[in-house]
Amino acid sequence: MNRFGLGLAVGLALGSVGAALAYPFPRDGDHYETGWTVLVRGETLCLDPYVRPSEREIECRSSQRP
Repeated sequence: MNRFGLGLAVGLALGSVGAALAYPFPRDGDHYETGWTVLVRGETLCLDPYVRPSEREIECRSSQRP
């Protein structure tokens, strides 16, 4: 019974460590979102916007509109 308890404890510990290491860290600060398209009323406004999550802003530097 000791082996079973020890194996269970080691398995739970390794599983917890693996899950914690696999969890993605939130990105703070400004960054480019590649592969995203900003639409306004169904029309493409820009591609790959610059994002400021702290201010909830999306800045389109490559505007597709005239």
